[in-house]
Amino acid sequence: MRLRNFTPLLKRIDWSLLVITMLLVFFGLAIQYSLGLNAEASDFSFFKKQLIALFIGMVIFCSFIFFDFRALRNYAYPLYGLGLLMLLAVLFFGETLRGTRGWFVLAGFSFQAVELVKLILVIVLANYWRKNIKDGRVAVKSVARSGVLVLAPAVLVLLQPDMGSVLLLFVLWFILFLIIDKQLPHILGVLFLLLLSGFMAWLFILAPYQKERVLTFLVPGRDPLGVGYQITQSIIAVGSGQFFGRGLGLGPQSQLHFLPDANTDFVFSVIAEEFGFIGICTLFTLYVLLLIRMIRILKTAYDDFSLFLVLGVIVLFSSQVFVNIGMNVGVLPVTGVPLPLVSYGGSFLIITLMSLGLLESVVIHGSQKRSSSVD
Repeated sequence: MRLRNFTPLLKRIDWSLLVITMLLVFFGLAIQYSLGLNAEASDFSFFKKQLIALFIGMVIFCSFIFFDFRALRNYAYPLYGLGLLMLLAVLFFGETLRGTRGWFVLAGFSFQAVELVKLILVIVLANYWRKNIKDGRVAVKSVARSGVLVLAPAVLVLLQPDMGSVLLLFVLWFILFLIIDKQLPHILGVLFLLLLSGFMAWLFILAPYQKERVLTFLVPGRDPLGVGYQITQSIIAVGSGQFFGRGLGLGPQSQLHFLPDANTDFVFSVIAEEFGFIGICTLFTLYVLLLIRMIRILKTAYDDFSLFLVLGVIVLFSSQVFVNIGMNVGVLPVTGVPLPLVSYGGSFLIITLMSLGLLESVVIHGSQKRSSSVD
């Protein structure tokens, strides 16, 4: 591409979105580096792998400067089929990590298939709803079909089992449904089916340890040395940071390995312990600023597909933030949902950057579409 053709694209980039994203990523890298510090034997393998994932993710993010997101409308269902094949393949050929058979592992690097499927589902639902809204109304059969679209991957993810990802898939679908279909009978019907499904899942699907996690959430302190150990140590870590924190690499709960999964699910607790109230306020501020940028991009959407695509990314991203922080402070059950852009996880970071890159594509090519239509 010639420089004179490249310059207009640079002018359309949402630099605020990019800068805030990178600040959150660097926040996460600082924590991964901190967790690698150890008086006996330092181990920066997680930090190094996260750097590699960041490089791959940023290459993909930047590639969306040139990629027109509207092309995804033609590939939504092939991508959906690919996602289902990945979820099926990982059940037979995947590796089991942390009790879940959901990773493809090659040459020491792992990729969690469901992370890509979450983004694919955003694209598929955006494409589906743009075709199934007639005069601002949604038919019952359209709601049912959209439910089938999320049910198929959810069942395959449940077989891994990864209950946290299953819940996120349904949260994504349900919130999009609430925003799109405002007909009260439809909403009440869906709520009834979800409650019934939850009841049936409790009776016949959830494993004993999963039920114990829910009961521990409902009755804090139920089993502080067993199932409740994670959340107990997490709350201790959050409280011990006080106002200014213990300092980078000086958190006793994380550095002495009292806090399980400190670099993934409970990284928020490490931030609270090492950076204190100041660090948590900084983290919240960055997430709020990023959400504001996303909402502003949402307001610039020029058609239903771009609108639902941006909305889906917002719902998925914000749900993960809410669920992770909630389980770190004990207001939600432990479900294994990481913190976007901050938790360790190569595939999670890459797919999150890919989803934010899609927002950049909406900004760049959406504004290009609007300017050409004005001309």
